[in-house]
Amino acid sequence: MNEEQKLLLLNKYMEGTLSSEEELMFFDWYAEAGAGEFHRLLQQVATGTVYEAPGAEFLQELDRKLREDGKGKVRKMRTWWWAAAAVLLLAGSSTWLIFKQPATKEIVAVKDIAPGKTGAILTLANGDVIELDSLKNGIIATQQGTSLNLQNGILSYDAKDAADVSYNTIRTPKARQFRVVLPDGSEIWMNAESSLKYPTAFIKNRIVEISGEAYFEVTKNAALPFKVKIGDKAAVEVLGTRFNVNAYSDEQSINTTLLEGSVKVNRGTQSTILKPGQQAAVNETLTVNNDVNTDQVIAWKTGVFNFDGLGIEAVMRQLSRWYDIEVIYEQGIPSTKFYGEIGRNLNLSQVLEGLKLSGVHFRIENGKRLVVLP
Repeated sequence: MNEEQKLLLLNKYMEGTLSSEEELMFFDWYAEAGAGEFHRLLQQVATGTVYEAPGAEFLQELDRKLREDGKGKVRKMRTWWWAAAAVLLLAGSSTWLIFKQPATKEIVAVKDIAPGKTGAILTLANGDVIELDSLKNGIIATQQGTSLNLQNGILSYDAKDAADVSYNTIRTPKARQFRVVLPDGSEIWMNAESSLKYPTAFIKNRIVEISGEAYFEVTKNAALPFKVKIGDKAAVEVLGTRFNVNAYSDEQSINTTLLEGSVKVNRGTQSTILKPGQQAAVNETLTVNNDVNTDQVIAWKTGVFNFDGLGIEAVMRQLSRWYDIEVIYEQGIPSTKFYGEIGRNLNLSQVLEGLKLSGVHFRIENGKRLVVLP
């Protein structure tokens, strides 16, 4: 076969239009040529489109699937191909990883919905409310000798002249995320629909309270331990470490995931000390999970959705917070699971294009309603 014929077969395979005879030709070619030539042509198909060329990890997985296809599993594996290809993106990329898809009728975008952005609402100790979305860089307030400085979407506190302690609360509505640098230099990244209450100076203690989700990088200070309170349900004690707390009220449990250092998680009289890579789950009891995908846990902080192994309800909760939408299930909840990553800087319709290829369909209605179809 010449190169033009090979490209034709490759395109037909991805479109699912190979005839029985063409399938035999396709897999005979793949078995004879090996991965090198196949990958070269795969890159060529992607070149010049709005899609980014596939990375090595994806190509390795594709090789495995194609070998299975060649053993008589063509149609079964093709379903995986489209589902996976649609949602696998290069980390931090806003472009689809693989090929153009045919136009779809299942997604009717009345008005496309943009992704969330940096922004938050700050409430000072005196009750004044400041919307941080559009403020210019500089000192935005002074409280009890502590200065509040906003620089490029990051709020930091300078407490070197603090005379006393005040308490501030910062809230990220849906479709917003924000970063705060506390008086001791500890940094907190807040996910959408979250709240953080904290002192403007760490004089007697370092205690903060959160709801929603936040990622912490805590400055070490053995003399003044850092503590995160999650309502009256749980608390996390820290010396210096990196960890994530997911405490959304609509999730099944409050999850604390440790990436570096050591933390102690308390629930009533129960407590446990985590090692890096472990996750403590608090609901009716306190349990520890030793098999945690930490990349998935902090994917929101790095600018992607990581849907590996998640059911549709978990996926929709994330989309609801980031795109500020209401999710409606028209006829029950599909049992589909999703895999891969999608950039959080994509419009909602682009994300749905990828998810749809796993067999779930959607309709966007006026009023920011996303209807999940059977």
